[in-house]
Amino acid sequence: MTRRGAYRRLPQRLSLCQAGAALVEFSLLAPFLISLSFGVAEFGRFLYQYQLVVEGLRDAGRYIARLDPYDATAQSNARNLAVTGTTDGTGDPRVDGWEAGDVNFVVTPVANAGTYRGPATIYVVQVTTTFDYADAGLLSALGVPAISVNASHEQRVIDNAGNIIEPEEAGG
Repeated sequence: MTRRGAYRRLPQRLSLCQAGAALVEFSLLAPFLISLSFGVAEFGRFLYQYQLVVEGLRDAGRYIARLDPYDATAQSNARNLAVTGTTDGTGDPRVDGWEAGDVNFVVTPVANAGTYRGPATIYVVQVTTTFDYADAGLLSALGVPAISVNASHEQRVIDNAGNIIEPEEAGG
């Protein structure tokens, strides 16, 4: 067989050869699989931080709903409870960059047509916050700007004796 004949058969021999095919396929899929893995991890991290914020708002809502929601000290303690898990604010923040000043309270009267136990008007405290999600680096590497997340929790206002707190009684 001449050299020229060997070269003509080389593409046919290479097309039939399976050695190294898995390596080529993996090298084509690896960037996609790695990006997908990092994306799933980033999304999981986002959900975890969001859950921590929602838990904090729920804790603050339960705390302030049992006290005077118009009292500045109670609101400050509830803000600290939401962010750090302690009423004095000495703990570490649940989420980096989330501060007590980011937590807000709104008390709203709601008409009660006998659906719920209590007077004709009940009060609901809504605890809200906005925080910026600090990604682990994947989103910023892709050029995605910071994600601002809003979260809230509502709780019916009841004092320790089970009575509905009216704004006049609370000094508000």
